[in-house]
Amino acid sequence: MLTLGWSDGHTFMPIDFFLLSSKTSSINGINEEVDKRCSGYKRRTEALQSAPDQIPAMIERALSKGLM
Repeated sequence: MLTLGWSDGHTFMPIDFFLLSSKTSSINGINEEVDKRCSGYKRRTEALQSAPDQIPAMIERALSKGLM
């Protein structure tokens, strides 16, 4: 799990997160029969990306919401 958050040194407030998975240990892999529009398919494709690839999207979402 990759978490973007804000901290004042004493407390931590999570802002955004991604569930990450290894490409070799995927229990429920991406099946060709899965509808590519469903949220499960999108979540699985995001989980197979690396953490450095996810960080810019997390920061962009936080900035667009006015949190940072």
